[in-house]
Amino acid sequence: MRIFSKQNRPTMTQIALENIREAIETGVLKPGMRIIESQLSNELGMSRFSIREALCHLEKEGLIQTIPFKGVTVAHITPKDIEDLMKVRCALEELAIQLAIKHMDSDKIKILESIMDLMKNALDSNSEEDILNEDLRFHQSICEFSGNGRLLNAWMPLASQIRVCLKMEYPLFQTAMEFVSTHIPLLEVIVAGNQQKATELIRDHIYGSLKRIIPAYDKEG
Repeated sequence: MRIFSKQNRPTMTQIALENIREAIETGVLKPGMRIIESQLSNELGMSRFSIREALCHLEKEGLIQTIPFKGVTVAHITPKDIEDLMKVRCALEELAIQLAIKHMDSDKIKILESIMDLMKNALDSNSEEDILNEDLRFHQSICEFSGNGRLLNAWMPLASQIRVCLKMEYPLFQTAMEFVSTHIPLLEVIVAGNQQKATELIRDHIYGSLKRIIPAYDKEG
C-alpha cells in the first residue's frame, strides 16, 4: 500500500533555493553582500519562511554565512577553503572514476559523450553558463556511475562550491575551447577502461584547477 503520494511540483523552498544558489554561483550575489530575507521574499513572491529554509540549506553548503550582529551574507571563499575543497573533491572523484569504469557500459558512455557534445556546442554561442553547467554535470555523472550512493551523497553538497571555483577558473584559459578540452582525455581513458590512467588524470585535472585558481586569487587580492 502506498503511504505517500508522489510530489512532482517543486516546493517554494526548493524554488527559492535554486534561485538564490544560482545568483551566488553566477556572481549576481557577490561575496560579502548582505542577504535580506524581506527583500528576497518580495522579489521572489514567496513567504519569508520559504526563504529562511532555503538560506539554512545554503549555509550548510557553505555558500552563505551568518555573522553575529551583521546578519546573513554571501560567504567569502578563501584560498584555504579552495584548497580544502579540492582535496576532498579529488579523493571522492578518484574513487568515483575507478568504480565508474568497473560499471561502465555503452549507455553510460553515450551519456558522457552527449555531455561533451553539449559543452562543445555551447562554444558556438560562447555560453559560459552552459559550459560550466555541463562541466559540473560531467563530474556528477562520474560520481553517479560509481554505483556508490554514499560517495554521491558526499559529493553533491560540494557541487555549488565547485561551480563557484569553475567560475573563477574559466577566465584563466586563453579560449573556451581550451577549457572544454581538459575533459577530452578523461573521457578517452574512461572509454578505454584504464582505471590507473583515469585516476592519474582526474587528480591532475582537479589539482590543475587548484594551481590555476590560487595564484589568480592572490593576484586579485
